[in-house]
Amino acid sequence: MSGAQITEMEMSSRHSCTRPSLSTVFSAIFAVLVGLAIVATPVAHPAFASQNDADKAGIERKLKEKAQRKKDKKFNREIQFRHAVGPNVLPLGPFTFSLYIHGNLLEGRLSVAIQAKDSTAKATMESEKATLMGIIYPMAMRMYENGRPTTDSIRDFKRDVTVQLRKRFKKLVEEFFIVSVI
Repeated sequence: MSGAQITEMEMSSRHSCTRPSLSTVFSAIFAVLVGLAIVATPVAHPAFASQNDADKAGIERKLKEKAQRKKDKKFNREIQFRHAVGPNVLPLGPFTFSLYIHGNLLEGRLSVAIQAKDSTAKATMESEKATLMGIIYPMAMRMYENGRPTTDSIRDFKRDVTVQLRKRFKKLVEEFFIVSVI
């Protein structure tokens, strides 16, 4: 062989690239993707599972505590109210109102309480709660019919309701209170 032929053969062997088959390329890509999927998949380790359970239990516990605090707050408010006014208090309401006055929506809320002479009077009035609502609600509507109640209209409402309650329940009612007007 001549020198020129050897150099061409050497060059052709050096520069000749054998291309891998298409199936080999896809197999390699598939193997890499499977490897990445295995690495990226979370492992259900027992320590992690118990941590998730602990998180769920913690959230449930916090919700129960929040509900209990809300109940306690309501209970304490009722206790404070009863001590401030007296033990024989019959709370009524809240009465809610939605009225259109001169084309504008007016929403109001009213809570009241009745101080009974004694516990038997309170029990009697409690059984007559529908009658009490029938006396108070129309008068409250009248108080709101001209818009937000003024100081004078609130005083008139209290006076009128007290008169009506004393007419109907004679010696059972000691005092009538307005708890809130919104």
